[in-house]
Amino acid sequence: MTLPYPSHPKVPHSRPAIGDEEIEAVSNVMRSGKLAQGAEVEAFEQECAECVGRRYAVALSSGTAALHLTLAGLGVDSEGHVAVPDYACAALITATDMARATSHLCDVGRDYLMPADAPPPDCDAAIAVHLFGATCDLPSSLPVIEDIAQSIGGKTGNGSIAAVASFYATKLLTTGEGGMVLTDDEGLAEFARDHREYDNRNDLQRRFPFKMTDIQAAMGRVQLRKLPDFLKRRRAIAENYTHGLNGLPLRFPPSEDHIFFRYVVGTDQRSELEKYLQSQSIEAKRPVYMPSHHYVSDGSASPRLAMQGSYPGADQAHKEALSIPIHPTMVENEVEWVIESINRFFN
Repeated sequence: MTLPYPSHPKVPHSRPAIGDEEIEAVSNVMRSGKLAQGAEVEAFEQECAECVGRRYAVALSSGTAALHLTLAGLGVDSEGHVAVPDYACAALITATDMARATSHLCDVGRDYLMPADAPPPDCDAAIAVHLFGATCDLPSSLPVIEDIAQSIGGKTGNGSIAAVASFYATKLLTTGEGGMVLTDDEGLAEFARDHREYDNRNDLQRRFPFKMTDIQAAMGRVQLRKLPDFLKRRRAIAENYTHGLNGLPLRFPPSEDHIFFRYVVGTDQRSELEKYLQSQSIEAKRPVYMPSHHYVSDGSASPRLAMQGSYPGADQAHKEALSIPIHPTMVENEVEWVIESINRFFN
């Protein structure tokens, strides 16, 4: 297949939406000379808590740090088992390993989400991921941590003992790097606050350099105010995709309770479609690098995994799922080019 329009600019898979307001907010902090955790972090915490509908929020250096401190605050330790979806970011296993616990891998359904009844009842906790911006049903048989890194601003995050968010560069809103624990449990919030820094303490516990800076928080506060418009734009792009690709041999994401952090289509020609879109200057990719059960242990230092016999749902997702560009900075001709190119591939 040849490139019919070689001069068409590249359409990136994702891109942060940063404007003059974020630059000014960061500049104000830098001019103040107060750069570390301070008033901006506290204000960002309060505003995030209000957004998600929780009483407490604790800002941290990453979403992985947020997961780690939440698990530790729940008492998960070296004897613990945490149920995690097999088809998700490796950060879940990393955070569980940081808490010295074992990750129990659970298969996913055709919607790429972990079913509510998948976690074994003898696990100490479950991490429910609202993957790609869809809404995952929450297990009811054990403590649940909601991962809202891909769904903040939607209807998720307030149905569990705690929620965690990530503010990585290409997430729904960004602080460059950063994360948040959101909970109604005062003790859990205080644990996270206590353990995100290690200095000026009267006892010697395992604490961590997990603080967020005021520079990051200032950016995050502006991004949070823009989040409703970001989500509105994502939904508009998703509607254009669903309409423009209708009739093609693709599996489409659901339209209800979805905020479209990713627009993921399913096709048995995933690899061929990805390569063709690349030839058309469109960046598409697997939305999850690979299922966790595909990782091969390289020794005793590897994270501990508890696995079931097979993972047909995760394997099918890995075979068929392709994420096409969607982000608030996309302009109409980029959206139209993606739609035109996918139609050309199949027709």
